[in-house]
Amino acid sequence: MTVRIDAHVHYTPPEMAADLRAFAEQEPYWGLLVAGADARNSVQGWATAETMIADLDAAGIDRVVLMGEYRQQHAGCVGRNDESLAIMRRWPERVSAFAVVQPRAGRKALDELKRCLDAGMAGVGELGPYGQDCPLDDRGFAAVAEACIRYGVPLNLHVSEEIGHFYLGKSTTPLLHYYGLAQRYPELKLILAHWGGGLLFYEIMPEVRRTLKNVWYDTAGSPLLFPTEAIFRTALQCVDHRKLLYGSDYPLLIYPRKQRTPDFRPFLAEIAGLGLAPAVYDDIMGRNAARLLGLESSHAPGAAEPPGVSRVSHMPGTAEAPGMSPGASSGAAIGRLMAVSAVAQAWPETQRVFERYRIPWRDTPVPYWEPIVQAAAARGWGPKDQRRLLDDLNAAIEEGLP
Repeated sequence: MTVRIDAHVHYTPPEMAADLRAFAEQEPYWGLLVAGADARNSVQGWATAETMIADLDAAGIDRVVLMGEYRQQHAGCVGRNDESLAIMRRWPERVSAFAVVQPRAGRKALDELKRCLDAGMAGVGELGPYGQDCPLDDRGFAAVAEACIRYGVPLNLHVSEEIGHFYLGKSTTPLLHYYGLAQRYPELKLILAHWGGGLLFYEIMPEVRRTLKNVWYDTAGSPLLFPTEAIFRTALQCVDHRKLLYGSDYPLLIYPRKQRTPDFRPFLAEIAGLGLAPAVYDDIMGRNAARLLGLESSHAPGAAEPPGVSRVSHMPGTAEAPGMSPGASSGAAIGRLMAVSAVAQAWPETQRVFERYRIPWRDTPVPYWEPIVQAAAARGWGPKDQRRLLDDLNAAIEEGLP
C-alpha cells in the first residue's frame, strides 16, 4: 500500500485559544491570524496532538509533516520547536516536523536550526517573510537559506496569491521575490505553500520551469481559495506532478460552511474523486513527500516535462534574471533596457535620481486590500499598540480638519 503523507499541518491546541489576547501581545502577527477578525466566523480550528493522531487514523493517513508557524520572536520559535519535538518523539512513525526560526535573530536562529535538525527534524518552515518582517533579500534570511542547502533539507515558505479577496494572513510579498530566491539559490530545496500563490502557473513557460526546477508546491488550505477539480487540472498542465505535495493545513477549517471541527476527510474525498491516474495520485498523496524527506529514494522533480507542455530552446541572448537585460553601452554599468527596481536595489545611489524624475523604483507598493491591523501586526505591534496607532491616526485626521 502506498504511503499517505500530509505535508502541511499545524499544531493549535485548544489551550492556545484560552487567552489569545496575551498570545497576540507576544506574537502580534500569528496571534492576529489565530484570533481572527471575528471569532464567530473564524476558520481556525483547534486540536490536541491526540486528536490529530485520531483524525489521521480515521482518514487513513500514515504520516504528517508538522509545520512551525512564522513567529516573530526568537523565544517564540524555540518554544514552538520544543512542542513539535515532543510530538515527534511521542509518535516517531506518524509525525515528521519542520523547525521554525526568526531569520533576523542571526546566529541564534542558525544555532536553533542546528539544534532542531540534530534532534531529527526534517526541514525548515513554514516561514513567512512578510509576517516575520524579514524580506527574502535580508541577510538573515539568506543565512537560513544557505544553511538549508548545507544540511540538504527543504525550506517551506508561506505564499499568497496577489489578487482576489482579502483574508487575514494574505501576504504582500510579491511572487517575483520568490522567483528571485529560486534564481539566487538553484540548489535550495524550496517548498512554496498554498500552490505557491499561483507561481506554478508560470511554469508553463520553459525558462521559468528551468529556474524553478528545484521547487515544490503544497496544496495546504486549497479549498478556501480554489475549486479542487479546477486547480488540480490546471496545475497538472503546468508542472510535473512530482512537484506537488498533498497538504491540508489541518486543523484549519478549510470547508467553513460544512465543517465545525477539524477533519482531513472532506479534502481527501474531493481529491480521490478527481479520477487521477493511480501513479499520479500516489505521488501527490505521499510518494513525493517521502522522496523529498528521505523516506524513499529521491528523484528530481523536474526530470520529466509536465503533460501538455512542449520543450523549447532558450532563446540566445535573453537573460532570465530581472535587471540583467542587454543594452548597456560599452563601459556603462546601467543600460536602457535594465529594470528600474533592479537598478535601484543594485545601486542605491540611483534611487534619488529616479525620484527626481518622478520614477517609482520600489516594486512593493502597499496593496489596496491590506488593512491597518495586519500591516501593524506584521511589524510587531501588538493589540495595545494597534489601538494606540488607530488613536494617533484619528487624532491626525481631527487636527487636519478645518
